Amino acid sequence: MKTFCLSFISIVVLFTFFSVQSVSGQTIQEPLHVDLSKTLGFIMGQRFSLNRIKDEYPYIELRAQKANLEFKAAFGIAEENIKKALQDMLKDKYSESIAMMEKKLKSTLSSQQLNQDIAAQFLDKVESRAKGNVPSPILETLLTYQFKDRPAEEFTKGYNRIFRTKGHPKAKGVDFQIRYPISWRPKEGERPNIIQKFTSKNGRGLEMFLIMVKDIPLPPGYTLTQKDLDEFFVESELRGMVPDGGKFISAKPIVLDNHKGAMILFDQSVQRLDLTLTMRNLHFITIRGNKMIFIQCMISVTPGKESNLQEKFSRFEPLFKMIANSFVIQEQYK
Repeated sequence: MKTFCLSFISIVVLFTFFSVQSVSGQTIQEPLHVDLSKTLGFIMGQRFSLNRIKDEYPYIELRAQKANLEFKAAFGIAEENIKKALQDMLKDKYSESIAMMEKKLKSTLSSQQLNQDIAAQFLDKVESRAKGNVPSPILETLLTYQFKDRPAEEFTKGYNRIFRTKGHPKAKGVDFQIRYPISWRPKEGERPNIIQKFTSKNGRGLEMFLIMVKDIPLPPGYTLTQKDLDEFFVESELRGMVPDGGKFISAKPIVLDNHKGAMILFDQSVQRLDLTLTMRNLHFITIRGNKMIFIQCMISVTPGKESNLQEKFSRFEPLFKMIANSFVIQEQYK
């Protein structure tokens, strides 16, 4: 039904615009250099305590060494990347800051009580940390910098959480869930139909995705048919979803959890105060009853970095597809 398709397109264009407006406004608890310093201090303090255990209790030296190697295997890349980031931020003050941190840690940790039981309990804790049982926001910082160049690997290694829409007023009765990387901060969407948005680097990044649900304005009593869906989820119709000023790249029909859907790729420029961001959008769309469900994934680059857009998108595209593939409409399995 072409009338259905055309009216629908105008709705999607409108919400694409609104979703772009919500890219900024993340609430960050601490400046980045503070989070990085705390995380590096966490690693340095742990290593100091392990070395102390090895010196004072040689009979568990091998276990302490093994725990240290396991943690390093899990987060060693993060440590190196955090050091590089802090060097870039602190510049000639970096060495002095690290020396002060080491001095403070040594003073504090050397005076703490240590016996065989405490040593064994600490080794248990380090072994658990190597499996990802690290307090927040240190875990998010570690994951951000461990998988800085391979964002999809965070997801595939099991560092992800589930967000479910059950009972959420903006979900409009649709109960579905989706997985997101632990290092991506979830936040309630400010706009009426945006259920949740997720931003990389624990809320500081220029990569994000959001989920939302919108009612389809159908005539009273009308139920969408397979023919309606077949007519809508084709490239010629999906092109119309790209907002004014956007550059269409591709579109094709897909299946999301047994439901017909589409995947649309396009670029656009967005002005935020005096800054113009270039964005690449990968949107996943499906329909359940008379509701349209969106998973809108976006990456951005700042002025002067436009040539990096494709390379950056290539790094995040596998992750975006994994996120979309984790989509499950729970209510259909009741």
